[in-house]
Amino acid sequence: MAKNFHTDNKAFMLYKDWEDIFQALDSREEIGELVMALFAYAKRGETPKLSGGAKIAFLMMRAAIERDGIAWEETCAQRSECGKKGGRPKKSDESGNTDEKAEQTAASADTAEEKPQGINDTAEKPKAFSQTKRFSEKAKKADKDIDIDKDKDTDIDIDTDIDKDKDKDKAIDKEEKKDAGTAESGVRSFGTHKNIMLTSEQYNELESRCRSVGLSLESYISKLSQWLFTKGRHCTDPYRIISGWLDNDSKRKTAAKPKERQGCDLSWYDDFAMNVDLSKFL
Repeated sequence: MAKNFHTDNKAFMLYKDWEDIFQALDSREEIGELVMALFAYAKRGETPKLSGGAKIAFLMMRAAIERDGIAWEETCAQRSECGKKGGRPKKSDESGNTDEKAEQTAASADTAEEKPQGINDTAEKPKAFSQTKRFSEKAKKADKDIDIDKDKDTDIDIDTDIDKDKDKDKAIDKEEKKDAGTAESGVRSFGTHKNIMLTSEQYNELESRCRSVGLSLESYISKLSQWLFTKGRHCTDPYRIISGWLDNDSKRKTAAKPKERQGCDLSWYDDFAMNVDLSKFL
């Protein structure tokens, strides 16, 4: 007879993640109603009348209880089917019949008696010895292959280190050539952080232009040096940037310069005094 998890199963599963669902309910009364509803469904298959959050929680938990119950019924059915097909072999009965194991033992004993004299279990040892020897040779070969692989890995590491050293030497040579070229061209570093590179000719030209309009070249250099350091950037042509700033500031300074005052011509006062009609003011 098939099992029914509502009536035949003595337990049902409560999951740990249901704790959040219980805590989300509004009151302890709702929690109590939900618990009793779960027992009613698991034990008798009853679906009680609930409302609000308790109803939603019951529908979620009922699906889990039903899933577990169906799995329990299938397990019981499989065990019942296996029991119908038979279990362990039968033991010997009063009629003298023996089980299969006893028959196999007797057959082994008969075979042993039929062996000719001079042949015993030691005759089969060479076969086992040869197998052991073969396994030992395979193990030695495997160890040798592992050692070879380790040597290969060591060679690869050495080659990698050599390549890294070559790349490092190339980078050092490149920096030395760059420094040599910089020294030959007369480039010097300026600014607070020494990150403004200008040749002597560029520096002298900018200083002359600043002096002619009453501006300070050092203020431009400090401003650009601090900005590059703060932003973490590198300027390839600081001369062009400072020259542009200088041109703009020169134009603004020239435009802001007051115009020269025109000469004061008082001749119109004479004309006004001679032609004014004083009767208008009496």
